[in-house]
Amino acid sequence: MKFVLFERSGQPAAYGVLRDETVFPLENPPIGDTPQEQLQQLIATSESARPRLDAAIPLAQVRLLPPVHRPGKIVVTTATYGAAEPVPSLLATLKSAESVVGPGETVRLPSVDGKWQFVPQAALGLVMRGPAKNIPAAEWQRAVFGYTCVIDVMARGDQQFGRDYWLSKADTLGPIGPCIVTLDEIPDPTQLRVHSRQNGTPAQDFLIADASHPIGEQLEFVTTVMTLHAGDVLVCGSSPQGQRPLSDGDGVEVEIDGIGRLAVNVAATVGSGV
Repeated sequence: MKFVLFERSGQPAAYGVLRDETVFPLENPPIGDTPQEQLQQLIATSESARPRLDAAIPLAQVRLLPPVHRPGKIVVTTATYGAAEPVPSLLATLKSAESVVGPGETVRLPSVDGKWQFVPQAALGLVMRGPAKNIPAAEWQRAVFGYTCVIDVMARGDQQFGRDYWLSKADTLGPIGPCIVTLDEIPDPTQLRVHSRQNGTPAQDFLIADASHPIGEQLEFVTTVMTLHAGDVLVCGSSPQGQRPLSDGDGVEVEIDGIGRLAVNVAATVGSGV
């Protein structure tokens, strides 16, 4: 199924099922004080989740929110796609929950001096089932609930040690959406194609099959160090090809076969530099 988090006419956010251009509320909505708590319950009870077929809502009448609203962890690996040899060592970094924005929302670039640029990286995101610790590469699917699209906005600048990673953790620099697609819908994610556009012009285009480090290896690497819980997100790296710096007023779209399209706007932040 394709699960979405949506708002309609000022009503509280709720999870539903997306089919074509229609959203169906769930028969027994997950309970929780926050959307993230609701997602955790949805993950735990997803096998019994059923859409209310008598309550169809046209997609145009709802606002889609990030389907993972405030994850406890967003782990981003340095896996690359289609890169030349030698294959770089795998590393990972973290982004904050406040980096998350959803479809149609705005990435706000931090106010920094002119030697810094911010580059959007299209990526496949894994929404974790958890708790996942010391997961063997061959068993990665048992730790994953579903797939989503991610735009990992990274800083590029003066190469001062660590500052690029620090700026990349800024608020709004990790859009997620438009939905979570469960594993059964995509039995072989290596066949997925990831492509992006900036201001309507093609940018990145790569296959998950061309990963320097397969999904299982990435998950094994991360869970050897830390536990991933239900609703955490593992961002599976990106291709170095086709990346272009962002500017105020840009539009960015990432689309992954079988998942959907995530589109956001870009604005420069006015204020003191960091």
